[in-house]
Amino acid sequence: MAVGYSTIPVDDAYKSDERIQATISRPSGVSRMPPVSVFFRPEGRGGGLQVNPDLRNLIALQDIDQKIAALRKQITEIPAKTQAFHDEVQRMTEAHQTRVALSSDLVKQRRTRESDVELMRTKLSRLKDQLMAVKTNKEYTAMLHEIQIAEEQIRSAEDGILEIMEKVEDMERGLALAAKQLKSKKDELEAQIRQAAEAVPALESQVERLSGEKSDLESRIDGDLLARYRRIADLRRGIALAEAKEELCSACHVRIRPQVLAELFRTEEIHVCDSCSRILFIREGA
Repeated sequence: MAVGYSTIPVDDAYKSDERIQATISRPSGVSRMPPVSVFFRPEGRGGGLQVNPDLRNLIALQDIDQKIAALRKQITEIPAKTQAFHDEVQRMTEAHQTRVALSSDLVKQRRTRESDVELMRTKLSRLKDQLMAVKTNKEYTAMLHEIQIAEEQIRSAEDGILEIMEKVEDMERGLALAAKQLKSKKDELEAQIRQAAEAVPALESQVERLSGEKSDLESRIDGDLLARYRRIADLRRGIALAEAKEELCSACHVRIRPQVLAELFRTEEIHVCDSCSRILFIREGA
């Protein structure tokens, strides 16, 4: 008769436990067992993994609860995302307007300096006229000095005007490119705002459909077990069930006691993780 079992690794600490050693079998004719311990995976009750019908429904219920939670999170985040899009558009618009205002201010400065230069030229012309009317060498020397100062002031002012003109030209080129980029970005953000608003009805429809499926599942689960599931979910951030995988609780990653693991395979009893108290299950087909 063939021996039916599946192997599950057990570390050296487990090997010293007499209760675990009692579950280890050596088929007749085999002189030496493999270096790892084994658990039997019973083939009773028609063979295969035994799953409590209520537990199967709880697994499906938790999957639905997680989907509903994710959808509701998306819905609640949409207003904040929409506001963030609006804020980004506003920030970019204000930054562009600031650059435009700076360019306009530079243009005003150039015009003011140009007016000042015109006044200086008028003064210089007047000084040159007066130079022809002086009568002494002292007056002539003083007048030449004034003319020299006026000419230097005009040259300095004109140099300043040229610097401003170069800044304005550079800024206007940058503003033209920035205006195109701003329009493109605004169009993109406004499209995202519309998409976010249009997504809400579809998301709410999915929540409504899943809520109906959830109610149907809850009606088929034992009341006490359902209440227990809800209590654990409230304490564990919505996760009341944890898959037993590779001898570990998939939620808290603590090793499951061998006896509990064996019971999960061969009975329909409900077992919980000794560490996090979540209801343990083995996924069918795993």
